[in-house]
Amino acid sequence: MSEIGLQWRPLQPFGIELDCDLSAPLGRQQADRFIELLWAHGLILARGQGISMARQRELCALAGPILIRTGESGYLSTQSGVAASLSELRWHSDAAYTDAPFDLIALHAVDVVDGASSTCFMNAADALMSLPPELRHRIEGKQVEMISPSYDSIALRSCDRRDPVAQKRGVQPTLYRNPHTGRDCIWVNELQAARILGMEWEESRDLLHAIFDHIYQSAHVLEHRWRNGDVIFWDNIALQHMRGPLDDCGKRVLQRVIVGTEGVAPHIQP
Repeated sequence: MSEIGLQWRPLQPFGIELDCDLSAPLGRQQADRFIELLWAHGLILARGQGISMARQRELCALAGPILIRTGESGYLSTQSGVAASLSELRWHSDAAYTDAPFDLIALHAVDVVDGASSTCFMNAADALMSLPPELRHRIEGKQVEMISPSYDSIALRSCDRRDPVAQKRGVQPTLYRNPHTGRDCIWVNELQAARILGMEWEESRDLLHAIFDHIYQSAHVLEHRWRNGDVIFWDNIALQHMRGPLDDCGKRVLQRVIVGTEGVAPHIQP
């Protein structure tokens, strides 16, 4: 499709791929449409880009305030020397355990081995719509203890431990209304959901397993294999994301920008 100078095509099962040079200025109508497309589709992929950190921030600022967290460089690298930076990272939405989850995240591949690593995305609103009625009935109206797990546990499901170690804890609803779209999203995930309140631990664990088995089916997942120049913008409330282990992917440097109002400790130490 082509609209006011923006050419795009749908991805499956969600998201769009945008065909334009993002280093060039966007007109006012183009900028407004860019954000409309982002909220409507949850994810925008653009290939072959070469945008600076400053330009990436300019684009993200169209959606809200840029969040710069103390101690972070803005780059995720497999060469940081931190073991957690190579670990698998289970399904989650950033800062979902807080009252101010991040609105938008953008990653730009500035130095990667083409095709050697990926990030996977799942649409939490679509997943909720497809959830079997008996599962939805069991979690609707419930609250869940959400955590920021310790760095040595980011490859594990938090619900599998009776009392998981946490850097931060919070209580959130199991279903969350996305302010960008008005759609309800399933708000439990593998990394951060420790326990559904009001249930014995075993019952909560088994229910979460049943939910995860459904929402993380391959039919619900978009996997993107990174190539140099790729940039992805996504709605952090609408989508959950994860990545596999990075031990054998070679050099992987992603330039990251966050849109949000409150800073919390990152899962991956800089």
